[in-house]
Amino acid sequence: MIDLWLGAAALLLVAALMMLWPLRRRQRMDRVDRTALNVALYEERVAELEAQARAGDLTEAQLAAAKGEASRLLLEDTATADARQAPLTRQLTWLVVIAVLVLPLAVLGLYRQWGAADGLALYREMQATPQVDSLEALIDRTQRVVKVQPENGEAWYMLGRAYISAQNPEKAADAFGNALARLGEQPEVLAQLAQARYFANGNKLDAESALALDKAIELDPQQPTALGLLGIAAFEADDFAGAIRYWQALQQGMAPDSPGAQAIQGGIDRARQRMIDAGQTPPEAPVLLAVKAQISIDPALRATLPDDASVFVFIRDPNGPPMPLAAKRLTLADLPLELSLSEANAMLPGVHLSAEQPLELVARVSLDGDARSGTHLGRVDDVHAGSDQVYQLVINQPVE
Repeated sequence: MIDLWLGAAALLLVAALMMLWPLRRRQRMDRVDRTALNVALYEERVAELEAQARAGDLTEAQLAAAKGEASRLLLEDTATADARQAPLTRQLTWLVVIAVLVLPLAVLGLYRQWGAADGLALYREMQATPQVDSLEALIDRTQRVVKVQPENGEAWYMLGRAYISAQNPEKAADAFGNALARLGEQPEVLAQLAQARYFANGNKLDAESALALDKAIELDPQQPTALGLLGIAAFEADDFAGAIRYWQALQQGMAPDSPGAQAIQGGIDRARQRMIDAGQTPPEAPVLLAVKAQISIDPALRATLPDDASVFVFIRDPNGPPMPLAAKRLTLADLPLELSLSEANAMLPGVHLSAEQPLELVARVSLDGDARSGTHLGRVDDVHAGSDQVYQLVINQPVE
């Protein structure tokens, strides 16, 4: 911050000089102007007297006396004008000096009121140390970000996630509420807000949290946080069938052998056992037809693209609308990767895949994260859901 204050001091010095210099110059000009006027009047009077002497109207003695009187009047007029001007000049000088002294204080006060010293200090800190080394440091930095930028919804969301990690659900709920107010009804924000309120309420789902979860599912039927929390709430309310349905839907968006999918399967198994113990028939696991694919990218092309570039993999009806039937978002760092696309990855509710339906499998690389644009793609035609075949899709074509 030293450079900021040095720069401000330099600007204030320039401003003071700009205020004092015209005053000094005016004093000098006023003195010169008054003297020149009096001298001109004196010379005009002397010329008039000499003309009268030449005309014989004045004797030599009278001419000398008149010239002496004119000289005396010149001196008196100059002194009188200076005496009248001196108090005004002194007053104006003091006013300017006071203004010069008050200006730095006024500027400092206004900067403290409306300036962004905290924001500048935070920006420089983040430039110097982009990554923090502890959760406490992350919370502290994000708190300062939202203080400087209270309308930054993304910062409020990050603060909420940090509070959740620190097991402080009350503050997390407040942060997610601020994020929701600024970002609008986004599924992830709604789900995180409901989860924070659930934990803060002693692992109970209140009416506001339930509404937030319903809205999140409405906007994104595969929202994982919402599905997981709804399954937990249903299980604790002894609605084991509902818990199974929510968790099965959540499981469809995961790789079958992933730790998350296995954990969800453990919850499903416990819910099934509870239903069996109560003499109830558990719901059958849904059978979803899927397109299996091995996604890769041409090595020469891969070397020219960044790791964080988005890769959108989707299936669509080649004879239908351009909207994908199901899609997943990856990054180039994930490739090569084997995955499956099914109704669980549907873009809209009500999507149904059949084994007879010919589909088109596409993977598109996007540098700006927009699924509608891209730089390169790969395509496989005539693929079928439910087939045991693993389709090989290589990204190797430029987008035309």
